[in-house]
Amino acid sequence: MWVLKIGGSWITNPNLTTLLKTLDKKKKGKMIIVAGGGCFADSVRFAFKKTKMSEKIANTLALKSTEIFCSYLKDINKKLYLTTNQRFRENSLNVWLPSLILSNEKSFKKNWNSTSDSVAAWLSTNIKAEGLVFIKSLKKFKKINKLGDLQKKNIIDKNTSTYLKSFKGEIKITGLDILKILEKNNNWDSCIKDLGDVTL
Repeated sequence: MWVLKIGGSWITNPNLTTLLKTLDKKKKGKMIIVAGGGCFADSVRFAFKKTKMSEKIANTLALKSTEIFCSYLKDINKKLYLTTNQRFRENSLNVWLPSLILSNEKSFKKNWNSTSDSVAAWLSTNIKAEGLVFIKSLKKFKKINKLGDLQKKNIIDKNTSTYLKSFKGEIKITGLDILKILEKNNNWDSCIKDLGDVTL
């Protein structure tokens, strides 16, 4: 069981359809997509700055904004299975809608340092996933990447490390080169070997 965090910047990427189609072909067992909020989350941030909205409510709305991207993913690929709970389908690309659970989850920090990166990290630990992959929009990453360095560069959010302290699975990161990696490898196991490692 793998968790795949697709950054919100992929919303406007013309290769998003190809990414979903190729992931569907290379999927193995239960695979769960956690979507970023992208431009939809940016609108929540804008409203937060211009109003007296509390940070807790803003975080809940930001969680809901990721679900707009989830709906868009389903519109692109009808095979995707959207769910608000953690009963994921075998041999399917599942898409998790996090707001119902996380808006009331005490262990999840409700501030701007918890983005969809944190959502993916929290879920991965909670379901004891085999691995977690951050799919970003940068061109490529080094073979070995320290989580602290990625956080300092604002590539991964500040709270992610909190949710990965007890995580026992693999942590990977990739950029736009994910498409080439998926295309050249025959299966998921060989694909993940070509992704960058993230160390805690």
